Amino acid sequence: MTPIEEALAGITAFLDELSIPYMLIGGLAMAAWGEARATLDVDLSVWIEPDRQESTLKRLFRSFQALPQDPFRFASQTRVCPLLSSNGVRIDVVLGVLPFERDAIARARTLAIGGRTIRVASVEDLLLMKLVSERPRDREDAERLLRRFGGTLDREYLMPLLKNLADALGRPEIARFAVEPLQE
Repeated sequence: MTPIEEALAGITAFLDELSIPYMLIGGLAMAAWGEARATLDVDLSVWIEPDRQESTLKRLFRSFQALPQDPFRFASQTRVCPLLSSNGVRIDVVLGVLPFERDAIARARTLAIGGRTIRVASVEDLLLMKLVSERPRDREDAERLLRRFGGTLDREYLMPLLKNLADALGRPEIARFAVEPLQE
C-alpha cells in the first residue's frame, strides 16, 4: 500500500467508524475512474448533520493533525478541514452544506482502492465539480472525463444540474463546455 493509500484508508476508516457519509473527490477519484494523474493529497467531501458537526470535528482534530492554527474557525470560514495523516500525507476534508453535495455523497459508488472499499464520487458528480472549478487542472480533468465517459454519462441527471449551476454562477460556459462533447 502506498502512503497516499494508507492515508485514504485511515481517514475513511475513521469516517466509517463515526457513520459519516463521504465520497472521494479530486485526483484520487480521477484515478479510481481510470484517469490517473499525479496527486499528493487525499480529497474527500463529507456530510455531517449540523447537530453532530462540532463533536465530529473535535474527534477529527484529535485523530488527525489539523494544519490551520485555528481549525474550527478555518473550517467555518472555508468549509475545508486541511489535515495531515500520521504518515505525513495531506488530507482535505470538504464539509458539504448544499443539497447537491448531500445528494452527490448519497450517489457515490463503492470501488476498491488500496485493498479497501472506498466511496468515490460518481463520474457525473465528479464532472460537475470539475466543471464548476476555475482551476486549469480541473478543466483538464473534466475534458478527460468527457472523452472517456461522454457516451455513457447519465444525461437526464447531468444536464439539468449543469444548466442550473451555469445559471446560478453566471457562467454559461459551464453548460456549453459539457454539452458539445456530449452530442452524439
